[in-house]
Amino acid sequence: MRLAIGIAVFFTGLVLLISAFAWGGWGFWVIAFFLDMPTLISILFVNFAVILVTGQFKILIRGKNAILSKKYVISHEDKEKAIGLFRLLSKVTTGAAIMFTLISLNLMLGQLDDISTIGPMISIAMLSIIYGVVLNVIFFLPAIYILEHRQNPDEKIVISEKLVVNKLLELCYKQGISPEEILEADEIHFRK
Repeated sequence: MRLAIGIAVFFTGLVLLISAFAWGGWGFWVIAFFLDMPTLISILFVNFAVILVTGQFKILIRGKNAILSKKYVISHEDKEKAIGLFRLLSKVTTGAAIMFTLISLNLMLGQLDDISTIGPMISIAMLSIIYGVVLNVIFFLPAIYILEHRQNPDEKIVISEKLVVNKLLELCYKQGISPEEILEADEIHFRK
């Protein structure tokens, strides 16, 4: 729920910022400056490729389930793997954004003979950095924070059957009671 509220607040701020430009004489078409689907798809594709190469798709799903539902129980090992995966994806997103910015700037420098294309090409080049920052701020960093501070409902009481049986047998032997007596008796009184 907190994640949804945080995303809503972020996008509300973004819409207000764009609206400020729109009211300043730019018009609402200023939103088109922030849309470049090939760049966004490229950054998401690099993240998807990293998930496939590392074989961490199940960990991504478990991490997502743990983030979105407090009732979902995730093991400590899977939680640590999910945190590591989201940290990796955060770094990959930043690297991909920088890489696509440099590629766009390189393409721009190859077309310096037409000066009218420099402005639009620089804005497209900067969009990949914006997308990288937005993905990190909206998805990866909150996911890492939520997983790091998440406790499973049963994490405080982790008792295995073997441990219970061993402690019960230990107590029986200390008290001089045989395990058979425990199974046959309705009540057992232990001495202090």
